[in-house]
Amino acid sequence: MTLFQNKKQFTLLLGLFVLSIGLSAQESIPVERSNNKVVLEGTVYYIHVVKPGQTLYAISKTYSISQKEIAVENPGVVSGLQVGQALKIPVVPAMEEQIDTSELQDEGETSQIHIVKRGETLYGIARNYHLKEDDLQDANPGIQAAGIQPGQRLIIPDKELVDKEPSYNEEGFIYHKVKRKETLYSIARYYNVTVHDIRAANSELGWGGPKTGQVIRIPIPQVIDQPETILDTISVDSLAYASTDTLYEDYNYDELYFEHDNRRKTYRVAYFIPFSFQEPEPLDTLLKEIESVSRRNRIIERYMMEQKTPQAVSFLEFFQGSLLAIDSVRQMGMKLEVRYFDTRKSVDQTLSILMDDDLEDFDLFIGPFYPFNLEVVSAYAKKYKIPVVTPFYNNRNLIRSNPYLFQLSPSMEQEYQEAAKLVASKHDYNIVYVREEDSLNIEKHNYFKELIFDGFDAYHPEEPVVFKEVVQHIRYTDEIIHSLSPDKKNLVIVATRNEALASRVVNSLYFKLNDYEMEILGTPFWTEFYSINFRYFHELRLIFYNPFWVDYMDPEVDGFMRKFRDHFLNEPTITTRKGMNYGIIGHDLSFFFLNALRSNGSRFILSLDDNHPDLVQEAYEFKRVNNAGGYENENLKFFQFLPDMSILQIEVPEYPASRNFFRPIEDPHKRSYLIEEME
Repeated sequence: MTLFQNKKQFTLLLGLFVLSIGLSAQESIPVERSNNKVVLEGTVYYIHVVKPGQTLYAISKTYSISQKEIAVENPGVVSGLQVGQALKIPVVPAMEEQIDTSELQDEGETSQIHIVKRGETLYGIARNYHLKEDDLQDANPGIQAAGIQPGQRLIIPDKELVDKEPSYNEEGFIYHKVKRKETLYSIARYYNVTVHDIRAANSELGWGGPKTGQVIRIPIPQVIDQPETILDTISVDSLAYASTDTLYEDYNYDELYFEHDNRRKTYRVAYFIPFSFQEPEPLDTLLKEIESVSRRNRIIERYMMEQKTPQAVSFLEFFQGSLLAIDSVRQMGMKLEVRYFDTRKSVDQTLSILMDDDLEDFDLFIGPFYPFNLEVVSAYAKKYKIPVVTPFYNNRNLIRSNPYLFQLSPSMEQEYQEAAKLVASKHDYNIVYVREEDSLNIEKHNYFKELIFDGFDAYHPEEPVVFKEVVQHIRYTDEIIHSLSPDKKNLVIVATRNEALASRVVNSLYFKLNDYEMEILGTPFWTEFYSINFRYFHELRLIFYNPFWVDYMDPEVDGFMRKFRDHFLNEPTITTRKGMNYGIIGHDLSFFFLNALRSNGSRFILSLDDNHPDLVQEAYEFKRVNNAGGYENENLKFFQFLPDMSILQIEVPEYPASRNFFRPIEDPHKRSYLIEEME
């Protein structure tokens, strides 16, 4: 193989190690597509019965799906097909567009609000608006006929829509394929049904949310004589998808420029924390009527984890940390009114909290923690121009359109952008990119690799970059060893949160240290992997990135722990899967934003760069994601385990200054690849 060099462009050597399961094309009898379909755990399948002479290759072509995808659903096909064998073939609908509810924005409200007066009843209010009590209860989840209070806000639905009798299609359902970032709340809002209705129609969802790629049933009513603007009933074979891309308008905080700083003001802050501690249901009750083995195993696993450390205890430590921060700013002279709301793990509970119109005048919201609750609070905060801070949510889908939303956890995009800088700076290494055999995260891997390639492009290396990709089966790691180079340093990238895969890779590489010089790049999850000997991390010089990694030898951390212990007689020990300490995050997040309010009032959004309070961990670096959206914390730190058993913070170099004169003028974005296929 010859490698070409050119001063105007560089050659990227891309070695691909592909583990494939499947059979080569061969003559077989014609295969007819089955008409039998079933829905298993939210996914729609064809059931294909194998006939004599049929091959996996022919079946895959008939159903327009890869052999690998069939093998994932039917592990036995690896050893050969059997006549009469029933195969599950995932339905791949042929669609021109896709319904994506993840970024739908509230369009104008057609409903009106009624403020309950003393002596009014739900029946009387409904009669005044020519509605039924059920109509009001449907529009206001959680209210009870005997439980309305004076001053309570009720949504009055549009009379014309209520009066029309809904008629269901033949089966009573349409099917929706869940896209990345969608939630039950956004899907329900799109189809104008309730979350409860969707859960009732999809018992396999349990208490969890939908998974990307899952097909769920929507009990969508269609109004008699309804115009064609409402989606028609569709079959699984022809799922109709509508584009919902939203254009966001620039927002400049004009109203804040006229705000005056009032140091004597009492600032009002609301915390939305899902305490909801309750006695767990017996495990056999949770497993009742659950026939799927995989689903039973998932329920058992979650149950055991919850019993070990109930989630409510984690949130309690966050609450305790926030109390320390509140005490500190009060000692500085800040006047505060603080209210805590228990959102539970419930959208209905959150909506009922927001019906208190007193919240419209608050200066800051902190929380909630669950995405479906955050959607509701974020929309409310945007409407009333109230800054809201989310501690653990790390997707950009909400922050892009809410200029008052602050996201503490860096997004996946931010993490990959910074990690790509590190990888690109090691362009002279032998770089081995390891990913799982499944394709669930293929979009993320492709995004990360593209950033890495762009980084190589920025350096314009004189020598070709050696980049090899290993599609790794969790049981075998020989391919990784074969991809290492004894002649240069090796960087093995394992961008996974899968502890089993990480453990397998680390153990294999550790016993090859005498033959190869290497480093590993992991993810923030790796420091929470307890099945891996940390000595291996040190010997392999593991690099990881994390904005919230806790160094318990740090004097600041030690001082906080003593202060926490003095107040609450215990230390905050519970962390997220990324190593975020709930108690420390509760303190630092609260202290940062309360101090911003104390110093600059509601204008603090305009002066974020001037807010530098002393935090237990690293300072925050909030940057606005776009001219229409909010702010994301971009402070991402990189650390490396060293053989002397220490952990060193490392600096990631910025890309070198642009040297576009090295590029061909006629095609400034051209990049050539030399691909070597290796078996």
